[in-house]
Amino acid sequence: MIYSLVTRLGAQTLDLGGVKVALESYSGPAKVSATNLDKFKLRVQVERMGESQPLSVRVELPNSGRNVWPANDVEVRDEAGDAMLVRRSGIEWEILLVSVADKISAFVLQAVPPAVPLPRSTSDKERVIQDATSGAQVRIANWPQGRTAALSIRFDDSHPTHLRKAIPILREYGFKGTFMVNPGPKEPGSRQNYSFETQHAEWEAVMKQGDMELANHSAHHRGAKGDDDMDREIGGAAEAIWKLTPGKSKLTALNLGGGTLWETTRTLRHYLDKYHQFDASSGSLGMDDSYGGRVEAFRKALETHLQRGLWCRVHYHYIGEGLSSSEAHFRAALDIAKEHQDKLWIAGMADIHKYQTERSSSKLTLVKSDSNSLAFQLDCPTDAALYDQPLTLELSPPESWKSAQILLRDAKGQTINAADSHLRFEVSPHSSSFVIQATP
Repeated sequence: MIYSLVTRLGAQTLDLGGVKVALESYSGPAKVSATNLDKFKLRVQVERMGESQPLSVRVELPNSGRNVWPANDVEVRDEAGDAMLVRRSGIEWEILLVSVADKISAFVLQAVPPAVPLPRSTSDKERVIQDATSGAQVRIANWPQGRTAALSIRFDDSHPTHLRKAIPILREYGFKGTFMVNPGPKEPGSRQNYSFETQHAEWEAVMKQGDMELANHSAHHRGAKGDDDMDREIGGAAEAIWKLTPGKSKLTALNLGGGTLWETTRTLRHYLDKYHQFDASSGSLGMDDSYGGRVEAFRKALETHLQRGLWCRVHYHYIGEGLSSSEAHFRAALDIAKEHQDKLWIAGMADIHKYQTERSSSKLTLVKSDSNSLAFQLDCPTDAALYDQPLTLELSPPESWKSAQILLRDAKGQTINAADSHLRFEVSPHSSSFVIQATP
């Protein structure tokens, strides 16, 4: 069951540009008020009316529309500037519960700039060169391999059926899956049998084969109480994954999970940056049979994402008869993906996130050209140690080049062969210069 922080509101609720503030599960006589101080910054004041017990203030931030807040960057501080402990649900980070002690009458809630600045997003025009001299066009492809859209298939909770059922079936289809694991050791007093720990050798073998991807579902799927516990749960899981993928990018998807509560004085961005994670908690279609009609829902979702050229995300829990998703329904969904395989880039969540981020921050600049050649610069500002998914460059040659031999060379003069007959070239996502030469 997925726990929600949404509970009964008090009698007084404030709406400030989409932000809602209320005393949690309380009807008076204390009152709460709020004032906008700036964009993504407001002051909340609690009037106690003689009451001395701690009160809880619930703040809902808009997570869609033009007033959407960057929830992962939000912190709460008292009037002395000290960070306050905030409780959130693992899948509803935009809903905050702030415990207000009797000595605190007001606090400030604000979005703070990330310590690691996010790459600037470029425009579609900056990712295309249309050269008037040669007549050639070069562009950064929306998706690799000339695909129309992307699909990620995720599995939560490191369940034994992932090794026994999901991975063998994915390999039958030639698909890559992302496995959200809980790699922490069993804790004292816990009844949970952490299958990742007991089946570590099998997961290690999977990662050596290199056709699947691991992601961070926290060490124990139990939430956290305090900053140190947050570090243990997020950082501990990240480090366990890195040990299984030595020499590879540490960038990993993070989903804190339904049914968990997290208390911290820090922003989620702090933990994302510290442990090289990206937030993967939203926008995914749940495929558990209990929701009903999952195969048809997937078909419709996939068609919509193909039409719009977007990233389609689905997630499973346990695969097998009598479990979250039957094998028959799992295979039926994969059959649908197979039907569209020529249009879909089916990849791990980290792979897709990397390409999306690299492309959205890259630009192409024409350096010089003549009738038979084109020199240009690719600028890609992402961190090369984390973002290593090759970018696809697509060339549309002019009619005069149709019978020519076309070569792409990098800054060192090395030839980059086309990945297919459609003149698509895979290049490293780093800033570099290139030359396209058409030889009659």
